Amino acid sequence: MLDLLYFDSDIAVCVKPAGVLSEGDGKNCMPYLLSLELKERGIDASVFVVHRLDRETEGLTVFALNEASAAALSLSFQNGDAV
Repeated sequence: MLDLLYFDSDIAVCVKPAGVLSEGDGKNCMPYLLSLELKERGIDASVFVVHRLDRETEGLTVFALNEASAAALSLSFQNGDAV
């Protein structure tokens, strides 16, 4: 079970465990695991990666749940607005 700390219609914030990839489409990747967690809660949403942590790093990660949020968050990270 994924430690999902916050979600709404635009974003999801969760803890990425050490050893799990931040991106990708395999079973040991955050987008897949987050999609499963959201589906268990009755939410069918796309998951967009907007930043990454190294595989061996555990920490908070933010994922966009729609294209508009993905674009806005990616721009914020690129501009250094998001920390």
